[in-house]
Amino acid sequence: MAIENLSIAHSDLERRGGLQYVGIGLVSGASAVTFDNTDAHTVSYTAASALELFDLKQGTGSLSTSGSKEGGTITFEHSVSFYVPNCSSAHLRALESMRNEHIVVVAQGYDGNKYCIGLSEAYGLEDSTLGNIQMFATLSSIEGGTGAALGDENGVTVTITCMSGELPRVSANTLTLDTAAGTMTLS
Repeated sequence: MAIENLSIAHSDLERRGGLQYVGIGLVSGASAVTFDNTDAHTVSYTAASALELFDLKQGTGSLSTSGSKEGGTITFEHSVSFYVPNCSSAHLRALESMRNEHIVVVAQGYDGNKYCIGLSEAYGLEDSTLGNIQMFATLSSIEGGTGAALGDENGVTVTITCMSGELPRVSANTLTLDTAAGTMTLS
């Protein structure tokens, strides 16, 4: 088995976790998707327009995955959760507009790793250029609060989930971040 040769270096124990950037786009905005099934298990996703960028504070964003097997078929649920501070009514309207959309998320961690959820090649139709188009991500919850004490932040926690036939793929894209415009461009 391939898992027998995994090792952990001492430097890996001190790496910071969590997500640093989250880019959100629409599946319908994909102009090209390329899946690489070699050892890298990557996806290259090209969007017709830039993704919406969320620049996260340390400790406020995460990607989690859980898998279950039923009758010989294994599926995974991926969840990206992040906190948006000082959420205005414009922010809330923008977040609410995602509620019925088919979403793709590209997330970069503080360790430099980039992951993509909302695109899956597993169980896809043979003629599909986007992989399995039924395994897109969706906005699953928005939880907000104003805070009660002087030092409490006001904001919302956004959770985006998707079902997939595979573990999250590593994004092979180069990310160009424009924090002033709030966009992430993939190349």
